[in-house]
Amino acid sequence: MSAPAAGVRRPLSPAQAGVWYAQRLDPANPVFNMGGYLDILGPADPELLRATVAALVAEDETTRLRFTEADGVPQQYFAAEADFTPRLYDVSGEPDPAAAAMRTMRADLASPPDLELGPLFTHLLFRLGDEHFIWYHRVHHLVHDGYSASIQRRRAAEIYTALAAGGDGGTPYGSFAVLLDEQAAYAGSAARRRDRAYWARLMEGAEPPGGPAASAASATAGGTGDTPARDSASDGTAAHGPASGIVRDVSEVDRRLRDALDGFAERSRVTWQQALLAVAVLHRGLWAGGSDVLLGLPVPGRVTPGSHRTPGMAANTVPLRCGIDPRETCEDLAARVAAQSLRAQWHQRYADTDLLRDLGWPARGRSRFGPVVNIVPLDERTTFAGLPAVSHLLSTGGTADDLTLSVTIGDGGGLRFDFTLDAAQAGSVDLAAYRRSFVHLLSAVVTGPAGRTVAELDVCDAEERVRVVERWNDTAA
Repeated sequence: MSAPAAGVRRPLSPAQAGVWYAQRLDPANPVFNMGGYLDILGPADPELLRATVAALVAEDETTRLRFTEADGVPQQYFAAEADFTPRLYDVSGEPDPAAAAMRTMRADLASPPDLELGPLFTHLLFRLGDEHFIWYHRVHHLVHDGYSASIQRRRAAEIYTALAAGGDGGTPYGSFAVLLDEQAAYAGSAARRRDRAYWARLMEGAEPPGGPAASAASATAGGTGDTPARDSASDGTAAHGPASGIVRDVSEVDRRLRDALDGFAERSRVTWQQALLAVAVLHRGLWAGGSDVLLGLPVPGRVTPGSHRTPGMAANTVPLRCGIDPRETCEDLAARVAAQSLRAQWHQRYADTDLLRDLGWPARGRSRFGPVVNIVPLDERTTFAGLPAVSHLLSTGGTADDLTLSVTIGDGGGLRFDFTLDAAQAGSVDLAAYRRSFVHLLSAVVTGPAGRTVAELDVCDAEERVRVVERWNDTAA
C-alpha cells in the first residue's frame, strides 16, 4: 500500500477533535501523553530491537501526523517520511538499573507536546543487563488510542520474531488514511442512523451523572478530602500522573483473587473482563444508592478487520446503562451486563460528543456518562522470538472528568487497579477508601457461594465501617 501524500490537509475525526480542543486549553500540559513499556526478559539482540522499532515506526503512518489550524478549524496532514532509530541506553552499570530507566521514562512522559512541529511520539530502549531489556514508547493521544498500544505491542513482537528467523516482518499495519476514510463514510451512513436510534432508546429517561461528589455514599466510604490519595505502584512514583491535575491511587490484587474472578466468570458464562465490569456496575449502584447505573465504557471505535490492525485515534466512550435488581444473583447480573456491553460494542462508532449533544448533557468539565471503567487490553503472553515480554502501563493519556478505573495485568499475574480523578474533585471522594470498597465487593462476589443475590452484598466491610464511625465522631466533636 502506498504512503499517503504529504501535506494534504484533512479534518480531524470526532475522537481527535475532543483531544485537540482539550489540549489547546492548556498547550504545555503533558496529560495527553500516553506511555508504557515492555520488560523483555532474556538475551535479546539490542540491534535487532532497534531494527524492530525502526521498522515499526516506518510502517505507522500516524508517526508522520502534524496538526494546524485554518480559520480556527483544526486540520491534520502527513509530513514527509523521515528515518527513525531509537536511542539505546545502557543502564546496566547503575546501582539500580530499573530505577534509572524509570527516571528517564518519567521525564520523557512529562515533556510538553508540540502539536504543530511534532513529532508526537518517541521510542527508547534500555539495557539493564545481558538478559533484561526495556522498550519504552510514548505517543500523544491525538494520534494513538489505548487500543493502538495493544496493536503496537503485537506488531513489534511479530517483527522481532520474523527478523530473528531471517524473515521480512510479515503483514504490516493497516493504513490510517483508510481508517479516516472509513470514519468519514460512517458520518452520513445508515449505520450511524441505526446507532443513533439505539442510543436514544437506551438513554431515554436517563439523568446526567453528577460526578463523584454526587455520590450519596462518599461519606459512607470515609471521603472527606483531608486524606490525600497515595500511589502504591511498585515503581515508587508520586500520586499524580504526568499532569499535576490528576490524582491517582494504584494497587494490585494477587493472583488468587484473579483466579477466583476467572472461576466466577466461568460459572456465569462470561469473560473475566465482563465479570469485572459487572462488579463495577454493582459497586456503582451500591456506592451511589441507586438502581439505575451509568458507567462510561471505552471502546476501540473499530469494526472492520483492517481497522483492528491500524493504529490511530479512533477510540470512543459509550454509556453502559444497567438496572440493578436486589433479588438477582451475581451470576445473572454478570450475564446481563455482558450482554449489554456486547450491544454497546455493536454501536460503538456513534461519537460520545454527538450523543451528549443529543441528550443535552454537558460535553466537558464534569462527568459524561459517570465513572469510566477501562480494562486495558494487555497481551499477557507477548514473546519476542520466544523471549517473554511483560507490558506495563504508565499513562493512559487523558483527563479524568469523572473517576476512572483502569485495569491492567499486574507483575504477578494478578490485577492492577489504577483509580484516577481530577484533582479539582479530589475533595469529594477518598480514592483509597473507594478502592478498598471496590476490592472488598470484588472479593465478596467472586469468592462467595454461587447463587448469592445482590441484596446480600455490601459496599463496605466491617473494618471500613469502624473508620466511618470514628470519622463521623471526630467531625461531630
